Amino acid sequence: MLQSAGILALSPYLENAGYLALLAFGFGFVVFWHELGHFLAAKWAGVRVEQFAVGFAHAVVSWRKGMGFRLGSSQREYKKSVYRHLGKEYPDKGEPTEIISDLQMREGGEALGLGETEYRLNWLPLGGYVKMLGQDDLRPNSEADDPKAYNRQSIGKRMVIVSAGVVMNVILAAIGFMILFSFGFNVAPTKVGSVLPNSPAQLAGVRVGDDIIQLDGRDLHNDQTKLQLNAALSASNQDIPIKVSRLMKDNSRQELNLDIIPAKADLGGIKLVGLGVGPYLDLATLSVEEGQRLKEIKDEAKHIFWNSRLLKPGDKITAVNGTAVGKGDYAVLDAHLQTGQTVTIEVTDKDGKKRQESFNPMFVPPFGSNQWDLLGMVPRHQVTSVIPDSPVFEKAQSGDILLEVRDGQTVDGKSLPTFSSLSKFVNDQAKADKKIRLTVLRDGKLVELEPTKPIEIRRGIYGVGIGMAVDDSAAVVAEAVAGSPAAAAGLTPKSTIKAVNGTAVANWRDVHTTIRKALPADATAATVELTYATDGGETKKAELKLSATDILAVRNVRYDSGLALSPTKEKRLASGLVQATQWGVIETRDFILQFYVTLQRMVTGDVSATNLMGPVGIFQTGTNIASKGPDWLIWFLSMISANLAVVNFLPIPIVDGGLFTFLLLEKIKGKPASPRTQMIAQYVGLVLLLSIFVFVTWQDIANFKFR
Repeated sequence: MLQSAGILALSPYLENAGYLALLAFGFGFVVFWHELGHFLAAKWAGVRVEQFAVGFAHAVVSWRKGMGFRLGSSQREYKKSVYRHLGKEYPDKGEPTEIISDLQMREGGEALGLGETEYRLNWLPLGGYVKMLGQDDLRPNSEADDPKAYNRQSIGKRMVIVSAGVVMNVILAAIGFMILFSFGFNVAPTKVGSVLPNSPAQLAGVRVGDDIIQLDGRDLHNDQTKLQLNAALSASNQDIPIKVSRLMKDNSRQELNLDIIPAKADLGGIKLVGLGVGPYLDLATLSVEEGQRLKEIKDEAKHIFWNSRLLKPGDKITAVNGTAVGKGDYAVLDAHLQTGQTVTIEVTDKDGKKRQESFNPMFVPPFGSNQWDLLGMVPRHQVTSVIPDSPVFEKAQSGDILLEVRDGQTVDGKSLPTFSSLSKFVNDQAKADKKIRLTVLRDGKLVELEPTKPIEIRRGIYGVGIGMAVDDSAAVVAEAVAGSPAAAAGLTPKSTIKAVNGTAVANWRDVHTTIRKALPADATAATVELTYATDGGETKKAELKLSATDILAVRNVRYDSGLALSPTKEKRLASGLVQATQWGVIETRDFILQFYVTLQRMVTGDVSATNLMGPVGIFQTGTNIASKGPDWLIWFLSMISANLAVVNFLPIPIVDGGLFTFLLLEKIKGKPASPRTQMIAQYVGLVLLLSIFVFVTWQDIANFKFR
């Protein structure tokens, strides 16, 4: 019994280890395929290839024509046979005293019927290499006297050999995507499930339920990854066309051509060009099995069902406010959410039992921001979830209202902390190696949580591991944003809004919906009267003068359910081999372009170098992707192959692009760069690559969590 329990407890990690092994094999194959390109090109050019190896380190087994298979390397036995054929001595250990030429070695091997190339499987099966006579990355002036040596070939042939690995990576990416689309890629469709307030999509008129067909003239093939990729490739703040298919009131579908201006959003330090749309959702949660596996394996998903917002794995919504709904009816739920009123849903659990649940819609922060405000009035916040790694796990509770955060030893702090102010305070305290103390309101009582040290959420970014949202139990102002209508009207922190234009309000949803209803359809300016109670209990009035921009912001407010619903998945499947090939080529092209765009944005500072990913990060991300199914693993490896093509062809000494650059210079000048120049460049390139490798690996380890 104990053994069975132990196996069950380890099973998620064993499963993850299987994904890691699968990914390692796949990644190794991508690198091997690259080296296969160099090998085939070298054979085509007539270059003598001494070794073609799968993996690194010492050989496990090898094969050579005329000798067959050997445990370990056949290289020493091959040389000994040639030496003896030429009447030379070759010691059992060490190197021979008499050295024969490369040409003699090849001719001797040919006379014995021995193959010039040793094919070997090495101990570390992560990639491979090709060893050509007369070519050494760290000795660019390496030469051999054999006419079949690399250094004896024409510039054109050497260019083909050097670039063949990159070409093969591009071909592999295209083949991978072609296979993927031939069998089907289970991916979220381009149907819109959410539109962020003030986002490019909302300003362009995109609605929940729209199917995005094209972006900037490019077909999206109902693939959410394609939409995100094409949006990221778009230039920000430039008008581009977007085509959507919309379900009309008479149940017909109409194609609409809109204009959209993609914009940059800062997502945790990563500035990406986006549209502000999210995937369409099913009216169901993950299955019980999927939910349990996510909870056990993935640290970042452990909190998903900690505060499930009324739903548990296996649940599905079958009615919204009395209206029956089924698969594909998320837009019905969204329409009820946007009223800002309480929503009642009928839930059917995994056993077929039905129950009624009610919840209040949640405000959605605007595009590019984590904090919501209404005309400059920032509400106080409440806890929505607590992750297991949090220092306040099992201390803070969902529903706690944040009243104060302060230093663990002093009274310095911040009343009614908002998302922004709490983040700043926690980071400042963490950098000073100080504890923090949270005071919350729970069931009408003040609760002071014991002092605790913040945790590092991401390298250099600290927090306490809680989810936060607007506290909608009362319309309490935490702060008034400088320059806003609220600040101009004199609203002060801890004020509680009691009425809007004489209509009583009880919470922020009331405040928003009452203001929204009061605004005339064609208004370009308006005045709203607020009645509020100060922190001291005094009743006051304030007039908020709204501009056209303020009015638009009120109308653009959107609500979300906060329910743990699964994204809709559909199969992207080509109609035949021709279409699969076309899609594969286009997908490869777009990933290559995205990589170059990312490099360009790193130069301009739009993307930080701290967001680069090394081997540890690639494998950590890859194992999560592999767990989504074989189609996602093929997608990931194809994307990696396309990216490796770009990396290897950058004009950096020691990689293929650097070698190709030297060959171009040799062609232009009529002679190669001096051995000294090439040697210095190669070592500079090696130091640069090693520095980048150490930097990204250090970042990966700093951010690494065992899943």
